[in-house]
Amino acid sequence: MPTEIEYTMIGLGTLYKTRFSQLIILFFIIAGCSREPEFIITTIVTDTKHVVEKGETLETILDKLSVAESRVAIISALEKAGFPFRKCIPGDTVSLVKEDGRFSHLTYRQNFQNTYYVNRESGYLTVAMNYPYFDTSIAYVSGTVNSTLYESMLASGETSHLVIRFADVFAWEVDFFTDTQDGDSFFIYFKKIFCDSALVDYGLISFARYKGAAGDFYGFYYRDPEGHDDYYNQEGQSLRKSLLKSPLRFSYISSHYSKRRYHPILKRWRPHHGLDYVAPIGTPIASIGAGKVTYRGWKGGYGNLVEIRHANNFRSRYGHLSRFAKNLYVGKRVKSGELIGYLGSTGLSTGPHLHFELHKNGVPINPLRVKIPRAPSVKKKYMDEFMAHRDSVLDIVHEVATDGGEALPET
Repeated sequence: MPTEIEYTMIGLGTLYKTRFSQLIILFFIIAGCSREPEFIITTIVTDTKHVVEKGETLETILDKLSVAESRVAIISALEKAGFPFRKCIPGDTVSLVKEDGRFSHLTYRQNFQNTYYVNRESGYLTVAMNYPYFDTSIAYVSGTVNSTLYESMLASGETSHLVIRFADVFAWEVDFFTDTQDGDSFFIYFKKIFCDSALVDYGLISFARYKGAAGDFYGFYYRDPEGHDDYYNQEGQSLRKSLLKSPLRFSYISSHYSKRRYHPILKRWRPHHGLDYVAPIGTPIASIGAGKVTYRGWKGGYGNLVEIRHANNFRSRYGHLSRFAKNLYVGKRVKSGELIGYLGSTGLSTGPHLHFELHKNGVPINPLRVKIPRAPSVKKKYMDEFMAHRDSVLDIVHEVATDGGEALPET
């Protein structure tokens, strides 16, 4: 009997334990089923960027970016912060961020120095500006041409922006397509602009020199007491002339001016009253001087052609263009160096190149041999001051070049 009772008690304990485990499992099942399902809430963020085009205002840009409901508030906030609405120029960038279709924040960047931020915070708009630390340092670079001036200057550790500025100083004196040779030398004394220790731009070129087979050219920047500034040679003569020597900066001439050249397409001998500059399609083409556009359109073998009338009875022609610059029309007055079109291969052309002609009194002339009058020299009453400025710059240049282990060629 005791044995039976003991067995029965053990059986009941096991039964209770099993029932208790089942109840616990059932409780968790019921509790799980009674809980409301959890949902993960996600925010849809969109970031749109826009580059300001000619004629656009911030108001029209906000309409394009579909923030009409916040336009008034954004403009009002920027007005209170002193935003320069009249200085919205082509090339500025606008970045707009929306969250679930509603305006979140906007960034308006004019340049590396001026950037505006508009943010929505708790239903209100705030405006902030970036105030980076800028520093300017004096620098110089010198070297020898090997292959091309462009490649040689880049090899010195500088960027293409400095190369272009240097070429602009001597644009009226040196044709960097035809006049440069291996072994030519260059020297530049200039300013570098840093933003938070990073190079962001180049400042004024105070002095430049290019020496080679084409000649020995000096460029001194000088501003007279009346505020007129320019680059002058050692004698105080302006480096500028009424016409540039070339309509594009870096290329090479594949065909020169000739009174008798065999045409590769027409298969016959005929005059070639111009120069053919070879460069990639889309290379920007600039007017060689200030003047008035007298022709813009298709002209037979020239393809797309632009003709410009300049002072002193000069006319320049630019043929085989792929397309014209925006807002270029007959009758428009253009500046020296202003964009007029892009290199192409239209008309009777065997490949991408610019056909450039220069006419004087209605007669085609060789652009490489024409003598162009200079811009005004330093005024006589300021010549002594210029000479003193020139000598002081040369002293400084010789000193920094010597300290750097480089020798500036003797004058």
